[in-house]
Amino acid sequence: MEKKYGEFVGVDNLHFAKVTDTTDSYTAEAPKYLAPAAEISAEAETSNTPTYYDNVPGNNYVSEGVTTLTITVSGIPAYLAAELLGKDFDPATGRLIDSGQPNPPDVAVGYRANIGREDYRYTWYLKGTFSGGAEEAATKTADVDIRTYQLTFTAVATTKQFDVMGEDKPIKKVSGDTTHEAFDPTGWFAQVQTPDNSGAPAALTFTSVPANNATSVAVGANMVLTFANKLSSYSAVLLNGSFDVIASAITLDSTGKVLTINPNANLAAATEYAVIINGAKDVYGQTLPQTVISFTTA
Repeated sequence: MEKKYGEFVGVDNLHFAKVTDTTDSYTAEAPKYLAPAAEISAEAETSNTPTYYDNVPGNNYVSEGVTTLTITVSGIPAYLAAELLGKDFDPATGRLIDSGQPNPPDVAVGYRANIGREDYRYTWYLKGTFSGGAEEAATKTADVDIRTYQLTFTAVATTKQFDVMGEDKPIKKVSGDTTHEAFDPTGWFAQVQTPDNSGAPAALTFTSVPANNATSVAVGANMVLTFANKLSSYSAVLLNGSFDVIASAITLDSTGKVLTINPNANLAAATEYAVIINGAKDVYGQTLPQTVISFTTA
């Protein structure tokens, strides 16, 4: 039998990532390992609606709803269960506090399943929420009675529409088999895979306007820094040649990638200034060293 027809014989590398999904953008945090996986089953909710003409079925319309993943793991720490299920966790006391009113965040879920002896199917569900959290415990006896932890993940399609072969579509799942010659799983769990990206995330870099060592910059200009990836933290300051801090409005746009420094007043003419960026870190955990951008006004 050809390898591409191999049976599913294992599952591992269960990951999750919090996501933000809007009409205009889809962003995901760096994936985190969830727990050792014992079993994952996925079932899509489908509906078939036939139409009849001249006493025979003429068409059949198929629609698909949510996909429900039943995920069995060895166990989940209380703090992680709180994060996934939208419950409160007090880090000062190490206690999960359950109000009975869960508010689970939107997350993506990824994993891989063994195909035969040496191949895999890699999968990311791009958006959904966790529920459940079935726990069982039993008294110890002469035999070991192992009880696992079970979660339900309900996967839905994204609000953001992606360009898929020239057509805009919402996306529920992205997957690939290593038995296909075109599929490369490198970096699959480094970032959530979408039709817009593949592999590991881009390095954290940025471009600036004005550029470093620019001259004749307009005194009323803003400084705009555009980063390759969404930022999770940063510090920015504008200084003059005497190292005085220039009061400015510093904002990050909704994508988390464009940082704008807008001085409260026009800069002085024919004067050297510097923007200093400290602690820039993207959602994938990549950091930039302290960076200085110098420029001179007209």
